[in-house]
Amino acid sequence: MIDVSNVRAGYGDGADILNGISLHAAGGEIVTILGPNGCGKSTLLKCIAGFLAPRAGTIAIDGEDVGAVPVHRKVRGYGVGFVPQTDNVFATLSVSENIRLGARHLPRAEREERFDALMRQYPTLAAKQNRKASALSGGERQILSLVRALIAGPKILLLDEPSAGLSPLMMHEVFDAIAGIRDDTGMCIVMVEQNAFEALGIADRAYVLTLGTVAMEGRARDLLADPSMRELYLGGSVAG
Repeated sequence: MIDVSNVRAGYGDGADILNGISLHAAGGEIVTILGPNGCGKSTLLKCIAGFLAPRAGTIAIDGEDVGAVPVHRKVRGYGVGFVPQTDNVFATLSVSENIRLGARHLPRAEREERFDALMRQYPTLAAKQNRKASALSGGERQILSLVRALIAGPKILLLDEPSAGLSPLMMHEVFDAIAGIRDDTGMCIVMVEQNAFEALGIADRAYVLTLGTVAMEGRARDLLADPSMRELYLGGSVAG
């Protein structure tokens, strides 16, 4: 589905932030990108999404090189949905208005059909669909941002720090929703996260970045059990 090969990227005339990164994400799996601040996680996601073109290497979707394709064309032509870390809902608009904005390019009848289906799937939002987004809790706003991306019917979902600023309870709610999207739709989900332990709990595979390179990669459950991974990124060593 997504194949990133030896990508180098940076901003303006600055130095490379990504230094030859490769990544693969298939349909029906959650791939999480982990690592410390400044390691290149969000830069990699922006390259995949189309906000930033790589300086070298390739980014392919279903075998087609899309490294130079901008984000708006990836959304409409390649089924890519992107949920940013901040400013991901319009606070002064209602829940229903926020969701419908995600499918404004679709015919009205199709948009309304998808909206009704999502309201059945997410009854908590349905009960508050006429409220302003500013009245929602942090977790509800994050789920709203996910649903707004889903209404366009993407086959790929890119998430930038979906747990940012959330309480532990809200974080679990959002991660459960993300896992549910994978299980219900078979979608390919690539997620940048700071909360490594929680992200690995729902991910199928993971890449750990350090200074713009891949330091570790593998199945999520294997990384959770890896002593060096736990020592460096999960806040403790493995007993025994």
